[in-house]
Amino acid sequence: MKLSLPYSDPLQLSETLNELGQVTRITQFDAGAGSYSMSHASALGVSLAEIKASKTLLYEGWGTAWSVDFNWITPVKKSLSPMGLCEGYEMKATSIGGLNTYNGSPGSSWGKYSPLCSSTACMLDKSILMESMIACNAQRGIENLINNRGLEVSAELSFQLKRMAKKDLMTGISNPSKYYDLIICCLEDGKPRTYKKSEAKNHALLSEIVRLAHDAKKMSSPMTLGDVCQFLDTGQASLYRVCQKYFGMGIIEMMMQVRLEESRRALLRCQDQSATAEENMIRDVAVQYGFKHAGRYARRYFNCFGELPSQTLQNL
Repeated sequence: MKLSLPYSDPLQLSETLNELGQVTRITQFDAGAGSYSMSHASALGVSLAEIKASKTLLYEGWGTAWSVDFNWITPVKKSLSPMGLCEGYEMKATSIGGLNTYNGSPGSSWGKYSPLCSSTACMLDKSILMESMIACNAQRGIENLINNRGLEVSAELSFQLKRMAKKDLMTGISNPSKYYDLIICCLEDGKPRTYKKSEAKNHALLSEIVRLAHDAKKMSSPMTLGDVCQFLDTGQASLYRVCQKYFGMGIIEMMMQVRLEESRRALLRCQDQSATAEENMIRDVAVQYGFKHAGRYARRYFNCFGELPSQTLQNL
């Protein structure tokens, strides 16, 4: 199955995917229309999806109870900047990410990918995978799966995995067991990336930043920069460097962007209202997502989405 979605509004993309059963929330940090395509194939115990997008997108809230969601990227252009992050693990051409979905909670994972690559997810049944690894005594693979977020694998294994997935996305998955065999080889062969202590701390900080930005309980009372630093137990300078390098904006700006998108999502789900009811609805939604001043909320909303909150309701 292949799905192509040109969109004028990033939330349009999220809502369409929700209708198709994908509950991942998508945030686009740069303005403007874009395009998104997904190729998908599934068989017993295996689900594959390759995603291409014309904008850099942050995906938050994926992960299931039954699967380990392995991820890899296929670069389409060269770049010195990181092309992808999977749970804070910087993705390169021969990286395999998503290992910590083995121990993660459903809906707690995230990834960020640029238009300079496609990203592929390979979901394997975690019970079948572990039973297979135990049966073939893949002790090193088990340790890598349990203890790492990502691995660097050989160019040959990476090529085999990408070639098999590309073929099966076009023709269907005919032999699911091959994915278990090849992923086990990757887990056995793969090597954890070594980091300096400060680098390891910064990569762990990325996941905390994403989760904090999407924490619904904290949206109604926005945190100051000092609050955020105290909550994350980090300094302002370190936080600024990490956010600018990986998200292209400061933490407060990022959190505001997410709050604006969540407020828009709430407005888009409203039913037809009278003029008075619309005004009350806009005020209530604004307050719910931490915007206490109606005029400032409307201005920020317009700058982000090209229309006023009232126009969003009128266009439903």
